[in-house]
Amino acid sequence: MRHRDVIINSRRALGAAELARERGRFDEMHHALFKAHWEGSGKLEDMEDLVRIGSSVGLDADELRTSIEEDRYAGVIDENRQIASSVGINAIPAHIFGRRYLVLGAQPYEALKEVVDRLQESQ
Repeated sequence: MRHRDVIINSRRALGAAELARERGRFDEMHHALFKAHWEGSGKLEDMEDLVRIGSSVGLDADELRTSIEEDRYAGVIDENRQIASSVGINAIPAHIFGRRYLVLGAQPYEALKEVVDRLQESQ
C-alpha cells in the first residue's frame, strides 16, 4: 500500500461499483478499485481511470461511462451513506469487528491486530 496524500471524492467509484454489482462483477471491481487506489495505479475520481478499471473486469466501457455521467446510482449511494452515518460510519474504509468494534479509515496493521486481539481475549 502506498500512502496517499489526497482525500478523494469516491462517489464516481461507488457508482461504478454499483453497476458492477448489477452485472455480477462487484467482487472483481471492488478489488480492482482498491488496488488502483492503494497501489497508485489509478485515480478513483477520474472518469478515464474508472472506465479503464471497469473494462479490465469485464464491464462495458460505454455503459459504465454513461452510468457515471448520469449519476445513475445516486439514490443507492445516498441511501447507503445515510444508513452508514446512522451507525457512526463516516469514513472509507470502515470495518466492524465482532459486532462490537468499529474501525474507521485506513489503519496500520498493528491497530487492526489490537482489535482482533481484544476480541479473542473476550471470548
